[in-house]
Amino acid sequence: MPTDPGPFDCMPELLAAARVAPVVRIPYLGRHAWVVCDRELVRIALAHPRLAKDVTLVPDWMRKPGLMLGSQPDPEYARTMIMSDGEHHARIRRLHASVLSPRNTEKWGAEVGAKVDGFLDELEQAAAVTDPHEPKAGSGAGSGSGSGSGESAEVNVVTEYTHRIPLAFISEMLGLPPEAQQRLRGITDVILYSSDYAARGNAVRALYGAVEGWVRDPGPLHDGVITGLLAASDGPGAAVTEGEVVVWALAMVITGYETTGSLISAALYEALRRPADERPRSEEEIRAWVEETLRVHPPFPHPTWRFATADIDLGGYLIPEGAPVQVNIAAANRRPGEGADSFAAERQGQGHLSFGLGAHYCIGASLARLEAQIALGGFLRRFPRARLSTRTAVAWESEWMIRRMSVLPAVLA
Repeated sequence: MPTDPGPFDCMPELLAAARVAPVVRIPYLGRHAWVVCDRELVRIALAHPRLAKDVTLVPDWMRKPGLMLGSQPDPEYARTMIMSDGEHHARIRRLHASVLSPRNTEKWGAEVGAKVDGFLDELEQAAAVTDPHEPKAGSGAGSGSGSGSGESAEVNVVTEYTHRIPLAFISEMLGLPPEAQQRLRGITDVILYSSDYAARGNAVRALYGAVEGWVRDPGPLHDGVITGLLAASDGPGAAVTEGEVVVWALAMVITGYETTGSLISAALYEALRRPADERPRSEEEIRAWVEETLRVHPPFPHPTWRFATADIDLGGYLIPEGAPVQVNIAAANRRPGEGADSFAAERQGQGHLSFGLGAHYCIGASLARLEAQIALGGFLRRFPRARLSTRTAVAWESEWMIRRMSVLPAVLA
């Protein structure tokens, strides 16, 4: 499996692993990791009481700087939700639930819609610019005699639209100043997709430093999640520590921004590569389209680590005590024999596991779905004739745990 990041699409290799065996062992950091690929075994593994997510179980050989963001802080300083179990996980989830409640999600829909409209306005202005590579009508052999210009300029929808939406929203949700957005994007890109582990380690420290700075001096912040958590960390009976404010805000940047941007990109890719009459129109069709995108293009093809707390017999395969374990969501979402390019809107993403299962089901799933639906529907309504460019290729970047489109070239009109 491609465990180092690079400018490639990991999906074919992840699906190929499932054709090898229901559970595979792969070389990892000079040791081994176990990967569960079979759909039913993945469902079992996601809720298995002996496959724990406690940060204290991470072996020393996996604590490579820049490799596991969730294992960077000492658990005595703070724990993240995704690297906790039992009482720790229940407490953190309960404190996050009030922020990510259905009422708040509904309220945030209007804010997401306003940001989408603003970014679409910018794209519309870009679409009005004539592409210098296209000949003007009447100027080339065989062209008509009328006046006019070539098609609108090519736009990389990833950088100009899909990733801007969740970054702007999560920044506002946290209460960050506008100038923080570009800084966060640069740092998170290095953390997730650089193959230079020294640079990744530096980026992790930079991200912690940025968030710590805002927590210790919240003057530049406006009211949001960080100030709300800080209020809960004040006084002798505080429900939250200052360290937890730092770690939880940092986790929301990573999970709330990058994965949602990847979901929006993939949903638009599947639409733009099809004729306009095959794209979703109604709200129901858009919801189904997003669910099928989640099934075929899970932003986290492998989610966060689990660790065997005892020898485990999983479908006849032995996972030894202490082993690091991943679940292959990308393979588990597919039917037997289904290839990498198998998007079918009529399936409506039925049965996908992209948000997990059980106690660790993604607490932000409703918000991610909402952002993707608003972003997809808004784009297709504003640019019904948009299509993939024929000059620039679509490009992916990934490793085995995370995957996104880096270039989605589109002509908007």
